[in-house]
Amino acid sequence: METMDTIDPETKRILTAKENRRHKLASLPYPEKVRAVVQLQRMAVPLLRNRNKRARIWQINGLEVSSKER
Repeated sequence: METMDTIDPETKRILTAKENRRHKLASLPYPEKVRAVVQLQRMAVPLLRNRNKRARIWQINGLEVSSKER
């Protein structure tokens, strides 16, 4: 595997951004992490239902959905 010194600048930029995003997501409070999981479920469930009828989106009381998630 190549070290970060031998990777082209664009790939290095992408890997650095990916690492920064992981740190940002890890530092989120738990309610925000749950919101992220529910948003991923909203995106995945329509596809998963074709294979598994039990796929569903968590229904969590008090979970507010922002307008950009709708």
